[in-house]
Amino acid sequence: MAAKKVLLLYTDRYYLVKQVYPFGLDLIAHHLRRSGHEASVEYPFLPEKNMEANLVSILERTEPDIVGIGIRNLDTCMSCEEYGDLEGKDYRTFFFLPHVKAVVDGIKKHAPGVPVIAGGGAFSVCPVDIMEYLDIDYGVVGEGEEPLKRFADAFPDRGKISEVPNLVFRSDKGHVVNPKRKYDFKDYPLLGERDRKFDHGFEMSGIPVQTKRGCNQRCSYCVEPLIEGQRYIFREVEEVVGELKQISRVHDNATAVFFVDTEFNLPDLTYCSQLIKRILEEGMHQRFRFSSQFLPRPFEADFAKLLAEAGFSIVLTCDSFSDEVLERNGASYRMADIIKALELCEAHGVSCTVAMIFGLPGETRASIDRSLEQMRRYAPGPLRRYEYTVGGRIYKGTALCRIAGQEGAGEHLYGRWSEGFLEPCYYCAPESPLRLKSYIDNALGYSVAYENLFDETRFQTLALSYLADQGRWADAIPRFMDAQLSVKSNVYQYFFQRLADTGRIDEAAEISFRLLDAIEGSNQGARYGEEAELAKFYLSRIK
Repeated sequence: MAAKKVLLLYTDRYYLVKQVYPFGLDLIAHHLRRSGHEASVEYPFLPEKNMEANLVSILERTEPDIVGIGIRNLDTCMSCEEYGDLEGKDYRTFFFLPHVKAVVDGIKKHAPGVPVIAGGGAFSVCPVDIMEYLDIDYGVVGEGEEPLKRFADAFPDRGKISEVPNLVFRSDKGHVVNPKRKYDFKDYPLLGERDRKFDHGFEMSGIPVQTKRGCNQRCSYCVEPLIEGQRYIFREVEEVVGELKQISRVHDNATAVFFVDTEFNLPDLTYCSQLIKRILEEGMHQRFRFSSQFLPRPFEADFAKLLAEAGFSIVLTCDSFSDEVLERNGASYRMADIIKALELCEAHGVSCTVAMIFGLPGETRASIDRSLEQMRRYAPGPLRRYEYTVGGRIYKGTALCRIAGQEGAGEHLYGRWSEGFLEPCYYCAPESPLRLKSYIDNALGYSVAYENLFDETRFQTLALSYLADQGRWADAIPRFMDAQLSVKSNVYQYFFQRLADTGRIDEAAEISFRLLDAIEGSNQGARYGEEAELAKFYLSRIK
């Protein structure tokens, strides 16, 4: 078997707003390297705004034999994005798939003949439809570590490739979807060290750690059971704790861990309680802040106390305070469970983000008002905040997809009914997403803000951070020097720490002086006073 060079491209443009690093691709890259192949994970939308220029640079640097495309999201699932790039009647959102298509087209243009194989959570929901949209020959559904390794082993032997589990491929008779391989965490080692190209994401969003796969819930809109299956597969508690210890040793600047389980407290409280107790015993709660997604049931007083002791913050999937809406959409909990969980979090000092969805099947103005009443009763405070979306994004294979196809449902659909529901399409009752959002904002009595803005300052700040993470200082430092003051201010501390950590003290001093000169020449000393004091402090430490 000849070793292959495999390029894995993370194609989620939402990284430009929320820096969630490509955990799945990193797992695949790690497995490929252990199996004798070369593998690199790259992001084609940074550091230049011209994606094709980034892609050409990546292809020239890596010279891949195979390119994997990671598709995490088709869109943001949100129908009321203020800065969205796709707009229709009474909705506005971000749609990522056209950008993925542009990446694939760029690969075909600049690396002709190199096979492209897609995968990821979004791909696994509607693989054949996405392969048709992207015009590619291969894809992997579900877990990709071993399938992509076997693909690399077999390439270019099409006969052997056709036997790879989890693979979707074109044949003379159409698309073939091979049976999925049974997944077992024991087949893969710890991933204690993560790809350093995405260090900035670790500091912004935390380091993801997985404790189990699967979801046994039947929420109408959710694709997780389709992606991971309804059977739970657990990691050994000691293995998770070992990974946390290794992360602690390797990633000094990482202070937060996000457990990426679909819902951390399922199927019951036994496993997750054991894990938290071990975290406490090992003192890892003094090293990391922990967070994850939770359901309101099961959720008991002793468990809330454990969460508080370990310093957990939680995202509580509530959706609605209406029992009728919850029942109609397959939720396993009711309003009483939500209230109990909220009160336990408050009593024990657990920070809680309450996630709501308005406009699901069964929603009426009365049910909306009922939810708003409870949101005012359990108002935001130091330990509680709310997030809400409007309308349920319809995905292929979900219960919501079946509801949307029923007679009479058409009046509640917003967006285009496309093949495989690749394009954003929402079910929203009793009225359109933007109108419903306006009603909620006015009636709620307090604001719930989303700032998904792709602005120039944010982009340049992230571009500089990305260059720093890759150690591309010859590009990064001149770019910092030429950047606007707002960008310099945003990225200075991150830049300085990276330079100091790698022993580049002279350059760390140079960017500090440049920031101070820019502040002095801007006549905005009051606005940037904290940054100036920080730069002076850092300079005093390196003299």
